[in-house]
Amino acid sequence: MLTTMKVCLYCQNKNNEDLKQCERCGMELPIKQPQSKKAKLTFFTKAFWLIVIFCIIMVIYLPR
Repeated sequence: MLTTMKVCLYCQNKNNEDLKQCERCGMELPIKQPQSKKAKLTFFTKAFWLIVIFCIIMVIYLPR
């Protein structure tokens, strides 16, 4: 049986998903976990290249 864990945003302790407060520090656990660093990096990379391509097209397209 695979159980998912919620990570406390304050102390980074891993808790069972059914808990509402952290076992270690007692802080309220988030309802939705924040995005992982990999997801943020992937989004940033795609946005960066989209902007680069747009700038290159505008340099070629716009009159001088």
